[in-house]
Formats: sequence, structure tokens, C-alpha cells
Amino acid sequence: MGERMQSVWKKAFYWITLVGLAWFVLLLMACSSSTEQQIIFVSESDGDQEIFLLDMGSGNAIQLTNNSAQDFSPIWSDDREKIAYLTDESRNLEINQINRNGEAKTRLTRGERINANDSAAWSPNGDRLAFVSQRESISGASNPELYVLEPNRGNPTRITFNQAQDRLGDWSPDGEWLVFYATDANSEPGLWLRNPSGVNLIQLTQGRDTEAVWSPDGERIAFVRTKDDNVDIYLVAKSNPGTWRDPVQELRLTQVPESDASPDWSPDSKLLAFVSYRDGNAEIYTMRADGARQQRLTNNRQDDLDPVWSPDGRKIAFVSYLYGPGEIFVTDADGSNQQRLTNNNAEEHSPDW
Repeated sequence: MGERMQSVWKKAFYWITLVGLAWFVLLLMACSSSTEQQIIFVSESDGDQEIFLLDMGSGNAIQLTNNSAQDFSPIWSDDREKIAYLTDESRNLEINQINRNGEAKTRLTRGERINANDSAAWSPNGDRLAFVSQRESISGASNPELYVLEPNRGNPTRITFNQAQDRLGDWSPDGEWLVFYATDANSEPGLWLRNPSGVNLIQLTQGRDTEAVWSPDGERIAFVRTKDDNVDIYLVAKSNPGTWRDPVQELRLTQVPESDASPDWSPDSKLLAFVSYRDGNAEIYTMRADGARQQRLTNNRQDDLDPVWSPDGRKIAFVSYLYGPGEIFVTDADGSNQQRLTNNNAEEHSPDW
């Protein structure tokens, strides 16, 4: 009888443990799903720009910042635990950090003279931030340069030293490179790579190239080129086999007279979402990474802008002016099931998923 009871208890313990593990796995999956359904964006509903978080699962919107300052350009860290954003709360444009509960707000920069046209960019592992600042001068002139900050280690490190008006593009997925470009006509044009430690400067292209975004697989960079008053999306890729130090391959992806811009990679690096004006106003499109199968997702007479992919690659969030002021919308990746996520008379913009 004792041995039989012992056997029964062992089986019971086994099943209790198994069920407990199953519930734990389901809880982890639910948490993961929840964070991947959260979109951060900027709303002007209280009279100035504030950062909000929208949970698509519950439909709830949480106001993360609440002050009389302008808070804008929010970006997730890759682990989706931290949000960096620009703010003039200190009367000087700086970078703050906050968590997705609106807590643990931390000021990361002081006296930087941040460029308002550039959001900061988290490194892939979330331990560094790249940004553009005019804190130092060349030949007495204020000049935007690239800096890298380790939030826990104090002062940022300047990594570009030139006369150009530098603009930040993106981190490479392995964290080895930052891609940047210049916007003034008198500087050397093209896309450039710089190691975040400030070494190994590489020129990739030589056109009037902007809006550089790295593919998640690290093999290609999509960008916008202006040539002969035409604006198109291009691709630059490493030679096969090769590195970014070797000659690269360029490919023009869009071929219409109207402007195409704002490329954003799908998480699997197979597709690009972008904005095209070929229909008389701005609409959201997708295409394959070689430029084939260009598909229009939105179809109205108002502008649709700023497409960003969901972490699972199934949906795209964007800003639409269909009902007047900008609102946050979401669509399936094939253009179906379009939903309006915000609904008020204020401007909403700058989604990051």
C-alpha cells in the first residue's frame, strides 16, 4: 500500500509540474505577444506633443509623458523595455529615456543641442544611443555631428569630424557600423559608414542619398536618392562574398517619375514598405527587396505616411490624414483589415512598433 501511494504521488507531482510549466510557457508567450502589440506614438491631444503607448490587444492608450514640454520622436530599444525620445523639458532639446509603463524617466543628455530633425537610434543590444548634436564647432561654426552615448557611462563620444551637415541613418544589426549622410549641397554626398568607436570611415555611395535603413539581416541598406529632380528608393548591398569595405552593388528599386520615400524593412528582410506619390498623393506601398511586386496598400485622396512594420511582420502601422488631422492606422501586410487606432481632433504621428 505504501509503495502504491508513493507511485500515485509521483504521478500526481509529475502532472502538476507539467501543467505548471505549460502555464508558465503560456504566460511568457502572452507577455511577448502583449509587448509586440504595443505601438508608441506622439499625440498633441493636450496642446503639446506627448508620448503615448497603444496596446492593440486591449485597445488601451497610456500617456507616458505629461508636461508642458514638447516630447517627440520616440523609439523602442530592441528588447522593448526602454523608450528614448527628444524633449525640450529642460528648455534645451535633450534625450530622455522612459519605460513602457511611463516610469523610470531618466535624462540621458545635458547641453547637447540635439538636432530636432533626427531621432536617436538604439544600438542592437540597447547599451548605446547614437544621435546628432551641434555641441561642438568647426572653424567657429556650429555643425551637426554624430555622437554615441553609453547611458550608464556619462559623456557621449563624438565620432564624425567634418564640415558636412551630418544626418543619422541607422545601426547595422551587428552593432559594428553606423550609416550616415550629409544634407548640404557643399559636402561630399553619399552614404557613409562609421564604426561607433569613431574609426574606419567608409564611403558607400556618391549620390544625393538620404533616409538610410539597414535590413535586419545586415546584408543591405535601403535609401532614398534624389537625382534630376526625381526621388526614388535604392538599395546598396555587399559584394557576394565580401564586406562593406569592398566595392558595393547598387540597385534602383522604384522607377516612376513621382517621388518614393520612407522605406522600412520587414523583420524577415524580404519586403520594404514605403510611401509613393505616384497616385497624386502619398500612399503606402510594399515591394520585394529587389523592387518587384510593388503593391499599393492604401487607396484614398488623403496622405498616408510613415509606415512601420510590426515585430512579427504581419502588420504595418502608419499615419493617415483620411479624417483630417493625422491619426494612427494599422493594416495587414497585404493591405486588408485597415483599422483606425486613434480618433480625436489632434495630430498623432511618429509611430514606432
